[in-house]
Amino acid sequence: MIKIGEVLAVSVSVDTVSVNPGQIKYSNNTEVDNETLATKFSEIFEDVTYEDALSKLESDSSVVVIARKVESDKISELQTWMKEEGISSGINIDEDYKRYYPNDTLASTLIGFCGTDNTGLYGLEERWNSVLTGTSGQLTVTSDVNGEAISDELEEYVASENGSNIYLTIDSTVQGIAEKYLQEAVEENNAEYGGVIIMNPQNGEILAMANYPDYDLNNPQDITTTGLSDVWDTLDTESKNDAFYELWANKNVSYLYEPGSTFKLLISAIGLEEGVVETDTEGDFTCTGYYTVVEGEPPIACWRYYDPHGDLSLRGALEGSCNPAFMQLGQRIGTSTLYKYFKAFGLFDRIGSDIAYTPSSIFTEESKVGPIELATMSFGQRFSITPLQLVTAVSSVVNGGTLVEPKIVKQIENTDTGSVTTVDTTEVRHVISEETSSQIRDMMKSVVTDGTGGHAAVSGYEIGGKSGTSEPPVGKEEEGYVASFIGISPTENTEVVCFLALYGLTEEQEHQGGTVCGPVVGEILSEVLPYLGVTSTNPSDTDNTEATVTESTGSYVSSVTGQTVASARSKLEANGFDVIVPSGIDESTTIVTDQMPKAGSYLENGSTVYLYTSENDVRTSVTVPDVKGMSISSATSTLQNSNLNVIVEGTTGVVVSQSIISGKEVEEGTIVTIVVKEELTDTQ
Repeated sequence: MIKIGEVLAVSVSVDTVSVNPGQIKYSNNTEVDNETLATKFSEIFEDVTYEDALSKLESDSSVVVIARKVESDKISELQTWMKEEGISSGINIDEDYKRYYPNDTLASTLIGFCGTDNTGLYGLEERWNSVLTGTSGQLTVTSDVNGEAISDELEEYVASENGSNIYLTIDSTVQGIAEKYLQEAVEENNAEYGGVIIMNPQNGEILAMANYPDYDLNNPQDITTTGLSDVWDTLDTESKNDAFYELWANKNVSYLYEPGSTFKLLISAIGLEEGVVETDTEGDFTCTGYYTVVEGEPPIACWRYYDPHGDLSLRGALEGSCNPAFMQLGQRIGTSTLYKYFKAFGLFDRIGSDIAYTPSSIFTEESKVGPIELATMSFGQRFSITPLQLVTAVSSVVNGGTLVEPKIVKQIENTDTGSVTTVDTTEVRHVISEETSSQIRDMMKSVVTDGTGGHAAVSGYEIGGKSGTSEPPVGKEEEGYVASFIGISPTENTEVVCFLALYGLTEEQEHQGGTVCGPVVGEILSEVLPYLGVTSTNPSDTDNTEATVTESTGSYVSSVTGQTVASARSKLEANGFDVIVPSGIDESTTIVTDQMPKAGSYLENGSTVYLYTSENDVRTSVTVPDVKGMSISSATSTLQNSNLNVIVEGTTGVVVSQSIISGKEVEEGTIVTIVVKEELTDTQ
């Protein structure tokens, strides 16, 4: 089984039911008719039809399988019927095993699943199949040309070994947080798919890795999760298989993409390490809205073509994600030096082969790199790597300069002996100096405090980051844009690297990484950092702020269940809340049986609490509106008009994220938390 303290995958005992056609008999030795058997098999086993069972029973085979992976309750039902009917032979029940996944969809594209023979087919189940399965016992002998054993003395017995238990580095809580926000981001932005990776850069341990859409590991061929159920019957076999392969793939490891501006972190590190640039030399680069790489060739535009950045330092170029500045930096560094570092960062290696299939990255052959290729490469386009390669490389940039192999397996337990083997951290090579690493972390912090990463800020924590927006490759415009963001925290002694990307965004919709993915990474980190025990940078300020808000603008909802409606109303209104109660009741005698929001929830003054009684417990569903981009007052009134309660995080600016995605049906009185930040113009 695969473990993380709680079981993610386990082999449970089941049975296989087979029959010997024509040999199924009662105790008096008379044969049982096939129609009776087919009817009973279809009643007991939900995946067996009458027609299929009858066809097997009427076959000429000596033995046919009726049902595989049968749970114990179904076997008991079959055995009871056989006993009642006096059936004594011809029906066989053989012990088998079934792979079971208690958390259904959790980490599905990472874990993968097994086939009917319990052989791993995808993900970790496939990559670690030999370790998880074990080996059968085997007797070897030396024989002559006739197949006769030459001597008993040459016999050798190899004992069987049970499969091992594998303990993962994945933390199920962190995984759950990542999956929650990833799903919301994909659905809210109508992305084709999305991916997230959370890693400890110091030791390479992967704390979470997810894709969405995901699937149910216990039912991987459920077509409803493919989004193709309406047209499924019109697809040919190849198209159906392609849809499933797309769904099952761990795209963080197995799919290539152009990283865009997140790659500027590596270019900055190379430039600093080589001494061709400093962090804060004003006017070191110039942005006029475009940059002419080759005279006579069309210039390459900055994303701020109509509002150029002007003169910039490296810090300013990273904060503003200025493409012309990085084209100029790439020219200073040169192709041969870039490729030397690309190799050192592991970008030519198949990183993550112990997790899933890993393709080779795609770079222009070094000898064929011209000025245009060098320019586009310097701002992260026209080459392809996997998300895990990027996260691993950036982790080396922020951990002090050492490339560390990503690690998914923490320990392997031999179930025969009980011995445990710890998988050590593998430090591949030292790539950059601690000084360069410190400078990059400091500039990443500036990107969040003063640049394109402002939406990823988390109160009480120092966050560093870099946004990315990748245009579709030339000739493949239908693939759409990739928006991404990579965040780190703390910016000293970094403990967490969080990467999130959304794929297949259209030009017509919002597709800038800072705007689309920055807030999501901020939301993930706002939950992950406290959970992991990462120390807040200003806990006293944070605590004081919360205390002030609680005292001046709101309070916690008291428990009023078990009280009369009149008493509950009085108590809640005294705390500054509006109260909605069922109509036509005697408030002095009717008892409250439930409330919404629940007791212990924090609400702003003027929020509404809904009370329910045993005589009137009818709930009303409402649709959550989209308030992103609105001011605090507009968003608050919009949500309140939908009978929803609102919590506001932030004091000025516009709404950059909401805790419940628009379009979702929820119970009236549900709390929607909105995050408000100053509107940014630089969000590349």
